[in-house]
Amino acid sequence: MFEYTRTSLARAIVLFFVFAVPALRAPELRAQQQDYYAFVRADWHLAGIAEYQSDWTGAIEHYREAVEHSASLPLAVREWYQGTAAYGISRCYARLHKDSACRVSLDHAFRHHFWNSALVRLDSLVVADCGSDWLDSVSKFWAAVCAEERSTWHAQPSYTYYPDGYDSTARWPLIIAMHGGNANYESFAERWIEMAKLLRAVIVVPPGIIRESEITNSWGSNMDQIEGPIMALARKYTDAHLADPAQVYLTGFSQGAQASIELTLRHPDLFHGAIAMSGFTSDPPTDSALAAIRNRGTRIYAISGEFEDPTFHAQIEAIHDECIKGGVPFELTIVPGMIHEVPLDLRTKFLEAWNWVRPPSQAAAHRGE
Repeated sequence: MFEYTRTSLARAIVLFFVFAVPALRAPELRAQQQDYYAFVRADWHLAGIAEYQSDWTGAIEHYREAVEHSASLPLAVREWYQGTAAYGISRCYARLHKDSACRVSLDHAFRHHFWNSALVRLDSLVVADCGSDWLDSVSKFWAAVCAEERSTWHAQPSYTYYPDGYDSTARWPLIIAMHGGNANYESFAERWIEMAKLLRAVIVVPPGIIRESEITNSWGSNMDQIEGPIMALARKYTDAHLADPAQVYLTGFSQGAQASIELTLRHPDLFHGAIAMSGFTSDPPTDSALAAIRNRGTRIYAISGEFEDPTFHAQIEAIHDECIKGGVPFELTIVPGMIHEVPLDLRTKFLEAWNWVRPPSQAAAHRGE
């Protein structure tokens, strides 16, 4: 098990994975904005480790550093980090029993578009420290602001990234990448720009169907509502011969990981594999569904962290065991030191998963064999 401390050494180790490792693989220097993304993700990771270790003061420090390092990122992204970090700080103050600081931080979160009151109410310590009446009042005020501003929100088109040498033929794999709950899809999309080139695939990043604010989206857990838009998105590319219908894959983080697993299990005729990052499930497959998936050769790869939420860890273990029992290939990798997050070394971890979920002939072709 990794031991993390609030030291420059810990930060240096994390930054090696999110910054130095990719840089070593590319001859050109990374853009300044990518540098800031690397620092912010390192801060976020260290805040999560500190929370896992009940180091609430340390987590607050790292969340504040994440906000500082996000200052040069695009407006929607830095606003998301402002609001979500403030909520994280509020959560930590609640555990330190600093009621006033907890309210001030949560008020700051609301002022920066963290409007997911339902998520706040799941934390009983935050509710207790802030007080139900205060939280009701603040939530009601910002819900009204949300309703008033909704008609002016900017459009959210899907981001599409293409590999080098792309042409409009149906020979390219298609990956639909889904962000997590209460997330900023622009920030999530930035991760996939270089991955399209590395994987030699078309990668599409859609916004979640639930819009919490102008800058925040979720997917929810109702697959009946999610499957229509995601299936339509896949068919948009395959029907137009922009991607190979025999090479359509889903991936995602958290809620997006749940959707990637459950939609693949529901529709193995369309989705040929899933790569789930920090995933979980709530809908175990039936025996008949497992038989259909097994007959089509569908494969699932899950990446979870050593410091994952225990409930999520138990759920991903359960679906792994169900699939293995039903004869469906399902690889579960536990990454040391990883929290509930997209892997810091996304390039290496995802490439391993990508070559595993694909048929051997396709994986070998990607490696140039």
